[in-house]
Amino acid sequence: MTKRQKDVLALIKSTPLSDKKKQVAKYIVDNYIEAAFLTAAELARRASVSEPTVIRLATDLGFTGFPEMRNALQDKVQSKLTTLSRLKKGSRRFKSSKNPAIQSMVTDMKNLENTLHNLNVRTLNRVVNRLVQADKVIILGYKMSSCLAQFLQMALKKSIDNTVAVTANMGQFQEELVFTTKNSVVIAISFPRYTTAIVRDFRMAKQKGVTTIAITDSELSPLVEYATDYLLAKCDFVSYVDSFAAAMSLLCAIATAVSIKLEDETLPRLEELEKMWEENEVFF
Repeated sequence: MTKRQKDVLALIKSTPLSDKKKQVAKYIVDNYIEAAFLTAAELARRASVSEPTVIRLATDLGFTGFPEMRNALQDKVQSKLTTLSRLKKGSRRFKSSKNPAIQSMVTDMKNLENTLHNLNVRTLNRVVNRLVQADKVIILGYKMSSCLAQFLQMALKKSIDNTVAVTANMGQFQEELVFTTKNSVVIAISFPRYTTAIVRDFRMAKQKGVTTIAITDSELSPLVEYATDYLLAKCDFVSYVDSFAAAMSLLCAIATAVSIKLEDETLPRLEELEKMWEENEVFF
């Protein structure tokens, strides 16, 4: 487990530090939401220490530098902020902006860029291969993530016929899980704030012995512990409305790769489907 996967506040509290570094550590623990968005110089001023002291604290804790420690703090903040606090934070951020809608799109572009830059291509290829070989795929997505689960189910359905989406915590997941085998795959999609139900159901899938794949935002996500493989999509928030641009792009990439690998099976099915659509005048 990397330093960033650990609870950074617990790490700070358990590491022996000199007096000046303790001063910075105390400020971070007492004000971690604010500290997560400060530069090293700003944090030094708030804690009344020198900037080098802040940087040395980060390395003493095992991080490669201050930016990595701040990223760990931001991951923790992202998972803890309530819908109300997210709205307040977004409101403050955009008061100085002439066009909040454009600023929101800029944030989405940054999330996309960050996701692509940090994408583990080897894991992505492994996930695609697991799906290609699956005899059944169950996609979990609750609350706001339900739209992502439904999208992925529709995208995969034409290639993998035994694909279902579970978007409500009403017992349907258990009804689907009993029909899985060791060749089945359960995908859980969840971003802050993670629901208790999806963590519970994903853990149940892991205990059943099926392959589990998490699509989430951070290595700190509670889904990671129960995932055979996981892929990360950045979702820095703008307000209480979740930023799913990067997640949608990642899901599209997965579905596209699967369709290409299963092209021989998919094309005849699509040809038949097109004829049925045309006969029934499905499209305008």
